[in-house]
Amino acid sequence: MDSQSSGVGFKRKKKHISNYQRAMKYSKRGKFGHGFQIQEDDFQYFLNILKVSKEAFESDEDKCNFVDNVFKQLKGNEVNYCSNQVVSRVIDDLLPAASDETVFNLIEQFEKDLRPICCDQFASHVLQQLLHNATYRAFKNVTKEVSESTKENYLHFINKLCKFILNNLEEFVWDTYANHIVRSCMACLCGEPYLSSKNSHQKGEKVDTNKELKNLLKKYADNLISVQQFSEMPKTDITSGLLQVLLKCIAPVSKKRYKALVDKLMSVTFSKNESSSENILNVLENSSFARLLDVIISESSEKFNKSLYSTYFMNKLGDLAVHRNGNFTIQKLLLKTTDTIQFESMFDQLKEKIPQLINLGYTGVLLELSNVCLRLKSKQALFFKTLCESLKCKEETEDGITVLLILSLKVNENYDNSCNEPPINIHGSMIVQNLLKFNKPIKIINNLINLNSERLVYILCDVKGSYIANAYFESEFIGERSREKMIWKLKDYYTTLAKSKSGSRAFDCIWKVADSKQHLMIMTEFLRHESDLTSTQFGSIISNKLNLGLFRHQKDEWLKADQNKLKTLKVFEINKYC
Repeated sequence: MDSQSSGVGFKRKKKHISNYQRAMKYSKRGKFGHGFQIQEDDFQYFLNILKVSKEAFESDEDKCNFVDNVFKQLKGNEVNYCSNQVVSRVIDDLLPAASDETVFNLIEQFEKDLRPICCDQFASHVLQQLLHNATYRAFKNVTKEVSESTKENYLHFINKLCKFILNNLEEFVWDTYANHIVRSCMACLCGEPYLSSKNSHQKGEKVDTNKELKNLLKKYADNLISVQQFSEMPKTDITSGLLQVLLKCIAPVSKKRYKALVDKLMSVTFSKNESSSENILNVLENSSFARLLDVIISESSEKFNKSLYSTYFMNKLGDLAVHRNGNFTIQKLLLKTTDTIQFESMFDQLKEKIPQLINLGYTGVLLELSNVCLRLKSKQALFFKTLCESLKCKEETEDGITVLLILSLKVNENYDNSCNEPPINIHGSMIVQNLLKFNKPIKIINNLINLNSERLVYILCDVKGSYIANAYFESEFIGERSREKMIWKLKDYYTTLAKSKSGSRAFDCIWKVADSKQHLMIMTEFLRHESDLTSTQFGSIISNKLNLGLFRHQKDEWLKADQNKLKTLKVFEINKYC
């Protein structure tokens, strides 16, 4: 059916436009980047640099020389040029590869007047990158032979900038661009320069900062908690984001300040009389606070989370779970739950809401419930039973429809059972994987084995469904007999699996646990369909990996080599799991 006859227009995927392409598009209209306007010749120069800077260099020294030459073009106009959209992007990208001399020159120019730079749409990004690089170079040898005096100079800049921001904190937290400088300062002081960055390739790298910088971070926490309009900060995206970064930074540095900050946040958000479910739901209508609350739960200790749970969430989970923001809070609470008794209480509150969760599409709560059932080895049978009841199906069916309903997280009456290409929900697939790892997974095993072979193969060839093979063959509670049944069920479909990108990964998992007889069956099938197998990239890889050529010409020799491999694996018990 074409798009016109169906009455639904085909929606094209938006084509990604690079920064270079976007800048070229605007330059043709005579606009040379937003912000500070530079000459057309200079704009074209930096536009070319933006293009070639992504290319590989023969050595780090070559790149450093290239970068330093680019920075020389800024001489005398560093601040103005960094206030241009395209130039700031170029400098931001190249700064990590610049020499210490070049970086110090830029620092010197920026330090002359920090305030307008902090509030500038484009120069503020360069200032952030300067701070990040200074932190790495002061505490980590990212350039060759960094002298102690060089490190001291970087430390001096970090201290000067962070103290300047601290002195202007109450003003800067409300400014769109300076707010991000505040976040970077806190992140650098705790030793995670890219903590507040979403896309940086360096995100996650940590350094061990000194006591002086950590004490400065404590002052940030003390000053922020005293901001006059603190009660408004959790309610707006920009200030809520800043508080989220502060919580992540201060948690490992000062438990006392972390607790004081959380107590203050909760007290200004929830009044003493606002303890009912209705009031909590009203508070969570604000998405900015909801995201902040998720960070509070994630960063808090087990003991502190228990206190938060008993004060704000006990006996209110059902209503929160079916709330558009509250369901994420419930997921975070479940993720952090380690106490079995508390979890059992939480489960009892949530199980009645499972049909509504499925209907609303808040399936992350279901996944997190299954994760905790697996982790704490609690309520496993009841979870599976309640899930099946909510999907209006039996726990075990002759055609395996139960596993298809869980995979799609659709109620039986809304499911089209005639389709051989069943829909797969990512959360549904992960729940099935957890069910296979439960202590008694026999019912979900039988559902999978009872599936039509074509449907099963389709699932294993799907990027979301293929991981079910891992769970099936890795689970310590699935016996050898059940594994054998699955391996023989897939007979005559191994070529289809091997040809697929995701299916070939599932096939690898099966091959590792198969015995010599099963290997022979699979290789015989591959030989019959050799041309079809080798017609695809992944089929060719598997053909070469298993040495199909040797099997074709010298089957006995291949079998002997395979048996020797299996004997070796048995000795080391490697074939026990995938």
